[in-house]
Amino acid sequence: MNKVKTHELRNRLLFTLMILAVYMAGRNLLLYGVDSAAYQLEELNSQNIVNSMISGDRYQYTLFALGIMPYITANLIMWVFTALQGDEAKARSSPYRTQRITFAIMLLLAVCFAVSRTEGLIFKESGLPLDVLRAIAAVEMIAGAVIVYHMATLNKKHGIGAQMPIILVNILDNLISTVRKYTWEEFSGPLVLCSVMAVVILIMEIRIIRIPVQRVSIHNEFADKSFIAFKPNPIGVMPVMFAAAFFMLPQLFIRLLLRMDENNRTLQNISGRLNLNDGVGVAVYLGIIVILNILFSFIMLMPGEMAKQLQKGGDSIVGIYAGKKTKRYLRMKLLKLCIFSSCILCLMMGISLRLSLMGVISSDLALFPATGSILAGIGCPLYREVKSYRKFDSYTFFI
Repeated sequence: MNKVKTHELRNRLLFTLMILAVYMAGRNLLLYGVDSAAYQLEELNSQNIVNSMISGDRYQYTLFALGIMPYITANLIMWVFTALQGDEAKARSSPYRTQRITFAIMLLLAVCFAVSRTEGLIFKESGLPLDVLRAIAAVEMIAGAVIVYHMATLNKKHGIGAQMPIILVNILDNLISTVRKYTWEEFSGPLVLCSVMAVVILIMEIRIIRIPVQRVSIHNEFADKSFIAFKPNPIGVMPVMFAAAFFMLPQLFIRLLLRMDENNRTLQNISGRLNLNDGVGVAVYLGIIVILNILFSFIMLMPGEMAKQLQKGGDSIVGIYAGKKTKRYLRMKLLKLCIFSSCILCLMMGISLRLSLMGVISSDLALFPATGSILAGIGCPLYREVKSYRKFDSYTFFI
């Protein structure tokens, strides 16, 4: 019988590289009529860096201007919706139906983001009216968002890391562009904060907090090895990545209101302060991280559901009665971990952003700690996924 050798890791890596090649090409296709020369003198700062982490390009004037933002935001909305559903509704929901709803939400978000973005685009002199140029640009951005959605979906199935490689490309592009502008003395301080943040995130990703569980079905030497596992940072760097998207939502809302009342000074003042170059914007951004960290952890890990499943199986946490006490214990444990990890995240990024507001470091270096945490948070699961496929390839199948 002929033995078959798999090449799963190689095939998946090649597919991901192909997806990234298409994505990089789309990031260089300018929207119709956009004057790229008008953006070359624009300052690179904390605000457009955080935007471009999940957007397609720094100035958001290419085919993939919206980047991965509509995709990840639509997925987040679906996660929340699914978590709030009852057991019967979850049982009736099929993956195909969920995917269709996610795509519809993504398309709606892409339309809103594209219409908002076109207001800030600068076009070359043309015979076409400005409204027509903006409409063409909006259609192109929506089409680009659809392409990115399908690329991320396909990469999840045939490649490695789903949407993570796309986010990684955006971050590395900003990192390289930023580092080139400064000497070693100028960015050595932020680099230290970035390195410390990356190490802290890696420790919190690797370390496991074990809650011992008594299993009624296990009565051997493995009985003491059954546990519920939590990480010190329960949900990883998801809050930091999604905070950029959520930070743009109030900005989008204010812009839409300003379109209806352009002379409203209150809205103009709020719009001017909702950015990472202002103390109010920094406070809002850090607050979003804390809220998302707690919200995501409870939605994704569902401590109440954990307690329910333990009680159904007749199992229990060592020293804790099953039922309400177990549910209360798990919720409090998760809440403490969320508060701890939120403090760590906000402290590291808050220090850097504060130094930027004081003028000690440049504004485009203020998000180096966030960059370090996201790189570590993305790199760790990518490494584990690559390692798992490499182990898979080490076997020789004969059936």
